[in-house]
Amino acid sequence: MLLTLNDLLAMAPQLLLVGGGLLVLTSQILIRGPGGARLAWNLTLVTLIATAIVVAFGLSDAAGKVTVLPQAFLGSDTVSAMNNTFRYTAFSANAILLFVALAILSLLFMRTLLPALNIDFAENYFLLLMSLAGYAYAVCAEDLITLFVGLELGSLPVIVLIGMNRESRTANEAALKYLLLSAFAVAFLLMGIALVYAGAGTLKLRELREIAPHFTKTRVLVLAQLFILTGFFFKLAAFPMQGYIADVYAGCTSAFTMVLASLSKAAAALLLFKVSMGVHDGFRQYLAPVLTLAAVGSMFVGTFSSLAATNLKRLLAYSSITNAGFLLCFLIIPAGTDVGIMGTLKQDAGSAFYIYVVGYAFASLLAFGAIAILEMQTGKNDITLDDLNGLAAHNRFVAWALGIGVLSFMGMPPLAGFFGKFFLFKYLAVSGNLTLAAIAGLASGISVYAYIRILKPIFLGESESPATADSPAAAPAQRAGAYVLIAVLSFFAAFSAFLYNSGVTAVQKIY
Repeated sequence: MLLTLNDLLAMAPQLLLVGGGLLVLTSQILIRGPGGARLAWNLTLVTLIATAIVVAFGLSDAAGKVTVLPQAFLGSDTVSAMNNTFRYTAFSANAILLFVALAILSLLFMRTLLPALNIDFAENYFLLLMSLAGYAYAVCAEDLITLFVGLELGSLPVIVLIGMNRESRTANEAALKYLLLSAFAVAFLLMGIALVYAGAGTLKLRELREIAPHFTKTRVLVLAQLFILTGFFFKLAAFPMQGYIADVYAGCTSAFTMVLASLSKAAAALLLFKVSMGVHDGFRQYLAPVLTLAAVGSMFVGTFSSLAATNLKRLLAYSSITNAGFLLCFLIIPAGTDVGIMGTLKQDAGSAFYIYVVGYAFASLLAFGAIAILEMQTGKNDITLDDLNGLAAHNRFVAWALGIGVLSFMGMPPLAGFFGKFFLFKYLAVSGNLTLAAIAGLASGISVYAYIRILKPIFLGESESPATADSPAAAPAQRAGAYVLIAVLSFFAAFSAFLYNSGVTAVQKIY
């Protein structure tokens, strides 16, 4: 298949990321030493900003006509390419802009973190761009194979990043564990895709959505959906595929845990949502019990595990399992015809799902960014709750950055996490899932204690530990990234309506 001008224009964001990544990779060949790494960092930042501009202004038709931002970001136009295996939509634009924002903020934190660990290589930035390109390709997928390829192109660079600190035994163990278990989960995902083709004769997402009503009682397709869900449960670290996440988070260098906890988790969530939107209501009678079991299991496994954790990154890893359960709750809400605030109940819940993903991803990035700075300042890779005693008195910047991230996880108003949980309980109640809403509320309430276990030593602890005394100040780039995240989380209400509207439009134009 020959590439046409239409294909190149439609794939401009992905091609820009790949081209920038190759340029970054060659920078250290041209300039040796720290200068090459600094050049690679700058080139990565320029590539990400250029990608954001291209996505925001968009391409409205096959001729590549440039539109103003509101029409492109919320717009009604779509562009198909690559023999209709690639489709650029409003959903794609929203997702890619989120990924780019997370990557830029992660890059700001990495500015001095990687040199402090003696792993400031151009390869790190190349892998970040390649991961972003893979996820950006996946959200534009028009069939399941393209989606799978993009998902794995995004995941594999993250696995390499996890093990990039070769001098760290725990990082190497985390990378190997994640690689082997990921291969196991991928087998489920591929088996599900194969069964979809066996049962329906097509892998096109739009075609599957149209013919699904005729195959709701076909057992092979029900089994296919279960296999696909299992693969995504691993990517989300949802029950019962959550066992690896604590070891990976704790073993990985926090500079890269940020990427795994924010970018990878957001991509997996949005791709699962894209696939689930194509599931006909007839399948939900079979899948709803599975999703409910996974959601409830995730909420309680994550919550109760976090109550006993003393390692900070492990505690937040268990928190991510709980939040995966909350995200799965959105997928259980039926696609009813009753009108919601902005559209159908399904569209409103889908927009709320997007808001939850945005808020959670930014909160995760802030929390793990603060932990990464603390690790850089103390030289430790296993920060415990005891190490946080008196942190606010000796290191206010890290204390408040970590505290605001944790408060957002807790759902404290007016932070972003509050709006995510508000919409979660609202639409569970409106859709009649009162039991699940009560269970989610119970899990959310119990998890508050786990978060208080982090906040109490930070702000009320009196003893002075080596982790809090005489710490060097955070770098300007790190402060800039943290301040942006704090502002976004704190003033989330100011643009939540915009996100809600764009989310509804994205759901309407998901295919």
